[in-house]
Amino acid sequence: MSSSASKSRVVRLRSANNEIFEVEEAIVALSEPIKNLVDVIGVNHVIPMPDVRSKTLAMVIEWCKYHAASDQGPRNTKELIKEWEEELYQADLVIDLLCAASFLCIKDLQDQMFQRVADLIKVKTLEEICQLFHVKNDFSS
Repeated sequence: MSSSASKSRVVRLRSANNEIFEVEEAIVALSEPIKNLVDVIGVNHVIPMPDVRSKTLAMVIEWCKYHAASDQGPRNTKELIKEWEEELYQADLVIDLLCAASFLCIKDLQDQMFQRVADLIKVKTLEEICQLFHVKNDFSS
């Protein structure tokens, strides 16, 4: 009874812009720091995510849902996950997702974001990379 009860517990996360997300414990367990914090303080407290904005946190939670459920049935096949991830990894979101994955210690997401950054910048000039990530280039002459 306790193992099924623990899977149905809800963890509340507060984004950097103060939006509360209620997420099943099994989903947020993909983040080692959140899992450890829940083990210590339980689920009765809101866990602040001061470095992750709402839009990014929602995407990270969705990624975790797909990956936590990937072994639980035909709906979440690797092909469906790959299709969903291709939509998720738009250039303007990759850096935010990479920072969130680093902050939350979600290694698989972090690795995917590093690979996505590498894929986006290979064969691009410095100017194109700066444009892609909306970075001001003060090094050009």
